[in-house]
Amino acid sequence: MKSAKESQRIRQRYGPWAVVTGASSGIGRGLAVELARCGLSLVVVARRAEILEELANELHLLGAPEVRVISADLGTAHGVEQVQKNTADLDVGLLVASAGFGTSGDFLDSPAEAELEMLAVNCRAVLALSHSFGRRFVQRGGGGLVLLGSIVGFQGSARGPLRGHEGLRPRAGGGPAS
Repeated sequence: MKSAKESQRIRQRYGPWAVVTGASSGIGRGLAVELARCGLSLVVVARRAEILEELANELHLLGAPEVRVISADLGTAHGVEQVQKNTADLDVGLLVASAGFGTSGDFLDSPAEAELEMLAVNCRAVLALSHSFGRRFVQRGGGGLVLLGSIVGFQGSARGPLRGHEGLRPRAGGGPAS
């Protein structure tokens, strides 16, 4: 649990409101809980409204004065716009961009739609929200961005689309290239 002094420092630095995407589970949920313990009001964003409503009740009990729930699919432009529109009236000083997911398996065996949706959530939404909130933070005289990613993005893949200098090569047994 944060000390009263540390909680006050966080509220002074970032203001009364924080937005947390991907708040329904994992790191996003964990960070929302910690921010509630610091006494920040929170906007929690994820696709599953019922889980967010349960989380909102928990965050109130932990110390968040107010909690706003936004059920949105950040893989769509509409979902990103929902977050921007439904926070426009708030003095948000912190964005935690925790929403994201990954695909697995052979890249060429994966449907292109799944890869494009991953790109939309993990890249397009993060860029759009960082830009939008970044401008707001400049106008308010300060703020913070917490951008999360996966270590998987920094490691090689034995079955990825390109294997170093090998590029795309036929699979053993005459299967499609990998």
